[in-house]
Order: sequence, then structure tokens, then C-alpha cells
Amino acid sequence: MKLQINLAGSWRNVLSFSDADVELVKEHGQRLVKLAEGRPSLRIATDDNVALAYCSHPEFAWREAR
Repeated sequence: MKLQINLAGSWRNVLSFSDADVELVKEHGQRLVKLAEGRPSLRIATDDNVALAYCSHPEFAWREAR
């Protein structure tokens, strides 16, 4: 699994992690992205780049990918 960030139109890898750590990554990622300038977004994706969840400006709450 991967945590990715979008700061300016494209997704970039932040870190890779195991499936077991997804809730921990969501919790800490949500806190961290609130500190970024602009309108950042985070997403959790599989290793094959299939989006599973998003966290974005302005509410920074995780939601499932459609």
C-alpha cells in the first residue's frame, strides 16, 4: 500500500506501508496534511495505484474512493 500526496496536480508517493498499518497511516496523515500550504490532498492506494481512500481540503476527513 502507498500513501500519496497531490500538491499541484499529480500524485506523488510519500511512503509505502503494510495493509495492517492503514488506520495508523490515515490517522497521522490526516494530521500532517493539515499543516501543508495550499490545497493538498492525500490518498491511500494499492501498490498497483488503485485509489482506496482520499483526504482533501477543506475538511480533511477520509472518504472511500468511488
